[in-house]
Amino acid sequence: MQPTSKLAPHFGPECRVWVFIGRRALDATETAWANEQLVAFTQTWQTHGKAMNASGFVFENHALVIVANEAGVQASGCSMDKINHQIRHMGTELGVDYFERMNTLVKENDQWSLAQFDPSETRQTISASTQLLGELM
Repeated sequence: MQPTSKLAPHFGPECRVWVFIGRRALDATETAWANEQLVAFTQTWQTHGKAMNASGFVFENHALVIVANEAGVQASGCSMDKINHQIRHMGTELGVDYFERMNTLVKENDQWSLAQFDPSETRQTISASTQLLGELM
């Protein structure tokens, strides 16, 4: 797993974050493949012909994460469609549905585990609606 600490310093908490959580954990081989796919995608990801300043990684073997520093170039609707296409392709290859929006990760005793959305949850959570990179660190 590529830890979030490997992100460049310009990926601060104000960056835009997309989180896709699968129903099962990836094994080491799947995680390595997914990290390669996310890195390759973010290195070539563009919006209206301009390169996005982005990075991607697998978080806790469950979540596919894409982070974009939109200070110079902001993601457009078409570039966000490219994210969805990439994640759908990866999910098909891995046999994991990353579009089940009720999946969340909860942290307890410094461990992240898969859970279903619960509005009364009091533990730290990460879900598709996670906005800040700081929650992933």
